[in-house]
Amino acid sequence: MPRLSSAGDLNHPPSSQQMGPWNHDELARLAHPWPIEWLFPPKPGDPPRIINLFAGAGGWEQSLSLLDGEFDVVGVEIGFDAAATAVAAGHRRIVADVRSLDPGHLCLQWAQGLILSAPCQVWTPAGKRAGHTDLNLELLLDTLANAFDATFGFWHDNQLCVEPDECGVCCDPAWDGYAGFTGALMSLDEARAPIKEMTDERIGLIAETLIWSLSLTARYDQLRWLAMEQSSALPEVVLDALANYLEEADWADARWQVLDAVDYGLASRRKRTFLVGGRHMRIDLAAMVPSSPVEPMTAARALGWPAGIRVNTRGNRKTSGGNEWPADRPAIAITSKMRGWYPADDPTHRFPVPQGALLVGMPATYPWTGSRSSAYQQLGDLVTPPVGAAVLGPLVGRQWESAVADYLADLYGPHSQALAAEPAVPAPAPRRRAAASAASPMLPGLEAWSTTASPTLPGLDQWTPAAKPPAARRPAHSSR
Repeated sequence: MPRLSSAGDLNHPPSSQQMGPWNHDELARLAHPWPIEWLFPPKPGDPPRIINLFAGAGGWEQSLSLLDGEFDVVGVEIGFDAAATAVAAGHRRIVADVRSLDPGHLCLQWAQGLILSAPCQVWTPAGKRAGHTDLNLELLLDTLANAFDATFGFWHDNQLCVEPDECGVCCDPAWDGYAGFTGALMSLDEARAPIKEMTDERIGLIAETLIWSLSLTARYDQLRWLAMEQSSALPEVVLDALANYLEEADWADARWQVLDAVDYGLASRRKRTFLVGGRHMRIDLAAMVPSSPVEPMTAARALGWPAGIRVNTRGNRKTSGGNEWPADRPAIAITSKMRGWYPADDPTHRFPVPQGALLVGMPATYPWTGSRSSAYQQLGDLVTPPVGAAVLGPLVGRQWESAVADYLADLYGPHSQALAAEPAVPAPAPRRRAAASAASPMLPGLEAWSTTASPTLPGLDQWTPAAKPPAARRPAHSSR
């Protein structure tokens, strides 16, 4: 294999010319499905490379856009609508099942950050709390243990084992007597085997946090940090296991905490657990919390409504107020069911998607793709930008508080409110129309999208290498 550090520079010579033993198409196949430029070491001043798994519609990228700096992010998302939304917003997506990709891919050797937001329904009433059963928890903990065995193995000291003939280290003639990890003892597929016995395989997606972080650490050791977002109902025993395995793999620190978006000035409640790890740095959880209390934002103020409006959720809430909540307070947690909400005094009215976007901290003009129901599902799944910026800021060495304050002041200003009100902003774009207009080298052939299409890796015949899109910069806020 040629030295990839000198096999070809995408800027010189032109892509149409031979680059050492590799031409452009061959490099595309070698890199697939990741960007070609990720085959090469970053140059001085290049933005840090970040892998975003279960990436959704772009909440994490919107979070990074609030921070002062550039970031080279590639997301993996299995949902076509969410991926198309992200691409329409200028983000890069690989449409695939995270488990179908290789964490040891050559393109990932210089990745510095890892973000994960696995589906959370299995920990909540929406998924019947399937992840909390004793059987499923036991299987998940077994999978986490397997993830360590499939990457680091076990620690072997510098002494012979009691039965060295049965030890793969001691009986190896090449063993030099030094202590260290044995290395992988099983494949990643074998590590994931217990997931097949779970009542809901989505429970096992949490294990990808370890599978990817430990694979990248054991193989390349360039990863500097990780950030995992998950339901606040995720059991502590799982969080503690994740943190312990990271520290066992010589990560300097791994900690977790539950954050509520309303404490950051958002107009809706959203409690989420965030686990963050530092390969060579200690984690300061307090740096991810506002230094002083933030004035609560009510839903009415955020949307420019008069006082006294109540919102009917058409649900069966057993809390005080039944299935209504007052808009003079922050909204209850936004989920896909928001599509059926309406002001109690106007049952014919439904929230337009842009107003839902404001409540979760996204710009009124964000380009949602798919049906109205799909757009609300994307809203319910994403990480709110103010909280995401607070979590990522300390990890990438950026200040976040003033940037978040400016962002929210603009987001909840009169111009943004006017943009969010019907009919100023159109309904979510149909998938096919959005697909036709979304230019991205990472998205599969969008004309092939259908409800029956298999959400797997795009075929090379459907993918055309293109110039790298600009790295994310902190933009002027969309609502201006």
